Amino acid sequence: MKRTWLVMLVAAFTIGTAWGQGSVQTKKDVEYAVHDGVSLKGDIYQPTAGVGHPAIIFVHGGGFRGGSKNGYGNGWGPYLAGRGIVVFAIDYRLYTPTQPSYPQALLDCKAAVQYLRGNAAALGIDPERIGIGGDSAGATLAELVALSQDVTALAHKYPMDPYASASTKVKVVTPMYAVQDLMSLEMMSQKAGKPAFEGFVGGSPEAVPGAYFEVSPLLFVRESSLKLGELSVPNAGMKIPWFMAWGTADKVVPPDGQSVAMAKALADAGANVTAIPIPNQNHFWFVATQVTGKHGEPVCEEMTGQKYTCSGPTPNDYIVDKYLDFLTKNL
Repeated sequence: MKRTWLVMLVAAFTIGTAWGQGSVQTKKDVEYAVHDGVSLKGDIYQPTAGVGHPAIIFVHGGGFRGGSKNGYGNGWGPYLAGRGIVVFAIDYRLYTPTQPSYPQALLDCKAAVQYLRGNAAALGIDPERIGIGGDSAGATLAELVALSQDVTALAHKYPMDPYASASTKVKVVTPMYAVQDLMSLEMMSQKAGKPAFEGFVGGSPEAVPGAYFEVSPLLFVRESSLKLGELSVPNAGMKIPWFMAWGTADKVVPPDGQSVAMAKALADAGANVTAIPIPNQNHFWFVATQVTGKHGEPVCEEMTGQKYTCSGPTPNDYIVDKYLDFLTKNL
C-alpha cells in the first residue's frame, strides 16, 4: 500500500502538482508555422516552473469558417497550465467563399504538433507527452490528427517548416462535441437549405464524396472495427486513449449520429475511450462556461447562441474531475 501511494505522489509531482494550482505564464501570438504565406499563431499557457511537462493542443471550433484561439484564454488554457499541463491554443486557416480549407486546416494542426515537439526543451515539455483536443469543428480536426498520425499522404507537405521532420503523433485526443460524420450532417443541412461544410470541403457530397470520407472521423473508425475480422483496417488512432464529451441536447451537432455513434465505433475498434454525455446541454459549453468547483448536474438557466448563464454547476464542472484524471493517467 505504501508503495502504491509513493508511485501516485511521484506521478503527481512529474506533471507539476496535478491537482494543485500553480502560477502560469502566457505567451500570445506565437508563430508556429507559415503556410502558403499565412502566418499561423497560437497562445501558450504554461507553468512558470518545472520541466518535462505534458502538453495539449486545443483547436477552436467555428464551423471551419470562424472562431478563435482566444476562446481558451479565460478557461481551460490557464486552468490546465496551473495544474502542470502546457496548453497550446492555435488558430488555423479557415475557409473563405473562394477558398476551401481542407486539407490545409489539418496540415496546420499537424504543424502545431511539430512545433511543440521541436521546441520541447525550450518550453519545458516532454516531447513524448503531447496530446490534442478541441471543440466542435476543432475537435473534428483534432480527431483527424489522431487518426492520421504520420501517414505518408499527409506528411511533408510543407518541407520548409522549421520542424518539418518532427513526428505528428499524439499521445491522447480529447474531442468535445465534434462533427464525426460530415457527410450525413451535410445532407441534413442541405435539406434544411443551409449547407454546412461545402465551403470547408470544396463541394457537396454528390460532387466530392471522397473528400467527405476523408474528413469524417467516424468512417475511419468504423473501418477499424474488430467485428470485421481480417477486413479490419489497422489505425494508429485506436492505440491511444480518447476522452469525449457532448451535450445530450446538442442542436448544432445532434449527438445520436455523431458523438454517440463515434463512442460506440471506438469501442468496437478496441480503443480505450472515456465518453461522457452531459444531461440537457446544447453546444459551445466547453469554451463558453467555466470550472467553478461546484458539483452535480449542470444548472444553466439560459442558453442563447454561444452564451451560457449557470446558477449551479457548469458543464465543465460536470467533466473536470474525470478530465483531469484522464490527462493525469494518460498524457
